[in-house]
Amino acid sequence: MGGFFRSKKFRIILCILALLIGVMLYSVTQDGYTLPTTGFIGKVLQPVRLVSNKISVAVEDTIQMFKDSKSYQDENAELKQRVAELEKQLVDYNETREELEELERFMGIKEEHEDYVLSALCTIIGYVENDPFHSFYIDQGSEDGLSLYDPVVTSEGLVGIISELSETYATVETLYSPELSVGATSSGTDVIESGIIEGDVTLTADYQCRMIYLDKETTLKEGDLIVTSNSVGIFPQGYLIGTVVALETTESGLSYSAVIQPAVDYENLTEVMVVTDFSGKKQRDGAE
Repeated sequence: MGGFFRSKKFRIILCILALLIGVMLYSVTQDGYTLPTTGFIGKVLQPVRLVSNKISVAVEDTIQMFKDSKSYQDENAELKQRVAELEKQLVDYNETREELEELERFMGIKEEHEDYVLSALCTIIGYVENDPFHSFYIDQGSEDGLSLYDPVVTSEGLVGIISELSETYATVETLYSPELSVGATSSGTDVIESGIIEGDVTLTADYQCRMIYLDKETTLKEGDLIVTSNSVGIFPQGYLIGTVVALETTESGLSYSAVIQPAVDYENLTEVMVVTDFSGKKQRDGAE
């Protein structure tokens, strides 16, 4: 066997293999194409050309794929940025539209009550901690013309009063507070019923309050409207408070009280206005 590797025949085979390898390398460096050949050499090199062509095409496709991928990434990033800008514009538009709609509703108060002097639109900025009666803070104060005990309203109805005041913000005490008493009467009924609206700890979780001091012969019924009576000059007369949802007898059995559902949706309340002046207004301290 060792004699074969030293023989002339083995050296010829090596030369042929070297020639083939050289041709293969040349074909690869020429992008997979070789010089036209005929006969035996051409047939031998034909598979080599096919393989080299496939390799060249695959390499080119891979390079192009990476180029396209980078282009798609850049385009995708631009599209995402544009979408984000459009979404922000849409949010700004919706917020502006909602503010204008809310302001339009509040302006209806002025149309119905020409004697009212109203504050600018006040935004609720937080709620009083550990207060079961839903008191909250607004973003305006004495610098904006607000005073203690000014009525706080929405276009739907009465909310409460200013109970604490600083230069830049104020605390609003709501109808649910037992500390707040509002003179009230029925509206649109054959017989005008009068009473006092006060908060009740048993009702506040359901966002309801109570009208007390009703006569035993009261004619109030479910669905009747209740408005302010201006009995002490703190609240403007005839402003909507809410509706009667139930009548209950007192413990003594000598009088009735009515459960009132305020007209204002407190759970979704975000903005209010303050009535800083109105016809017949008196200072609370003077009234007491």
